[in-house]
Amino acid sequence: MKKFYSLVATAVFAVATFAQTTVFNATFDDLDGTGGNDDSWTGNVGTKSLSAYTTAGWVFGASGGGSQCIKAGSGSTAGAVTTPALTGLSGNATLTFRAAGFSTDNTSLTVTITGGGSISGTSTFTLTNSAFSTYTVNILGGTAATKLKFASAAGGRRFFIDDIKLVTQGALAVNDTKASSVKFIKNTSVENEIYFGVQSDVKIFNVSGQLVKTASVKENGMLNIIDLKKGIYIVAGNVNGKAVSEKIIKR
Repeated sequence: MKKFYSLVATAVFAVATFAQTTVFNATFDDLDGTGGNDDSWTGNVGTKSLSAYTTAGWVFGASGGGSQCIKAGSGSTAGAVTTPALTGLSGNATLTFRAAGFSTDNTSLTVTITGGGSISGTSTFTLTNSAFSTYTVNILGGTAATKLKFASAAGGRRFFIDDIKLVTQGALAVNDTKASSVKFIKNTSVENEIYFGVQSDVKIFNVSGQLVKTASVKENGMLNIIDLKKGIYIVAGNVNGKAVSEKIIKR
């Protein structure tokens, strides 16, 4: 197996490029309350008025403005945040957002969709207490009337949310690019495991440009893709500060 993994230092590989379009991006940078980005996770935080947002079409349940984010929920009421209609959306898209559990609430957060479209894959997440993490949801068949709702379960009612972003992928193009001393992926013909030569945050796309998996891998680490169907995929990552992508075939 040693010989199998020792790829040449200078390789020619297929690089995929995607025309990304951001159709929605809520940063909440105008909110100057307390809680969340100021590392305050408990107590009387997230109390700023959200009237400017409700005027713009947002709907909130037991929510208030925090430190450049929104705090949703109270000790007695489950939190909820619903976006306005996503007027720029048409078709498939990738949703990313940052969220954190309030104090030690162990909040479970669910994303739902109304007005057109559906969610593919995971849509319920157990949030990290008192620390932001980034979550990804795949949207299929979205429309200009689509709205997204982020709601906590009754048990852990409170959460912080920030940087709600929706991106669509354009046509996928594959180009041959020379990379010096790059060993991004060690095996491009794959059964259930991809082996990496570098540490990277990676995204896996199908040939339609839909994001199907995200992960962080270590140098000489492995990523299990047993959950993916057989076919051709593009794995995108970062090598020495440069974005790279490589085509793999799952057998």
